[in-house]
Amino acid sequence: MSQGGEPGYQDLDAYGHLADLYEETETLHLRDLFAADSDRGARLTAEAEGLRLDFSKHRVTDEIVGRLLELAREAGLEQRRDAMFAGEHINSTEDRAVLHVALRMPAGSSLEVDGRDVVSGVHEALGRMADFAERVRAREWIGHTGKPITNIVNIGIGGSDLGPVMAYRALRHYADRELTVRFVSNVDGTDFAEETRDLNPAETLFIVASKTFTTLETMTNAGSARAWLERALGAAARDHIAAVSTNLAATRDFGVGDDRVFGLWD
Repeated sequence: MSQGGEPGYQDLDAYGHLADLYEETETLHLRDLFAADSDRGARLTAEAEGLRLDFSKHRVTDEIVGRLLELAREAGLEQRRDAMFAGEHINSTEDRAVLHVALRMPAGSSLEVDGRDVVSGVHEALGRMADFAERVRAREWIGHTGKPITNIVNIGIGGSDLGPVMAYRALRHYADRELTVRFVSNVDGTDFAEETRDLNPAETLFIVASKTFTTLETMTNAGSARAWLERALGAAARDHIAAVSTNLAATRDFGVGDDRVFGLWD
């Protein structure tokens, strides 16, 4: 039983069938499976959107695959998938929709949540982000002194740090190597000092990533960034800070213009 007292997946008939199959197949060797089935490598695969999954190298048989699909159907996976794409409130603990799917929908598609289409808003924000990024890469977005931005420092913590770091490292092969990209997350001032020690403030852009713009570690480092810029640029420091946040009042108080704030959603 699940923690809430309702039947869990282990109580389903399909799960019992899979448990029986496990006992029957746990001693099978891949070498024997391939010897008995020459088409296994071609058949036990799935491909979509440029991704290829090859599960023929696992101790799995056609019957096991069938039982896994049976388990998914019996557990209501298809209905829950459809409910997610329909914008229903499938997050029962917070009574709201789960909308990472909206972030991946193509422009022109629609997903209504509580009577409002959310996809158009997503693409408006993505378009602003892309335009800003292209201007920085083209050296068209310049700093207060007229010099182009050549250094970008992301300030965040948790997902606001790990996500950008992962994307940057994964796509580094395609990066403009003339741009210097740094990341600051540790509230210890040594982290900020090390990541900025060889940078020219007139050529540096800070991106402060915090949904609420109140996260202690992030705002402490953001304050350090503003002070670092002000020592070199004075009040023009605000021209060298952008933000990823939903709290426009807080970003304005911090000195970030609305044109340099990029929104996100719950």
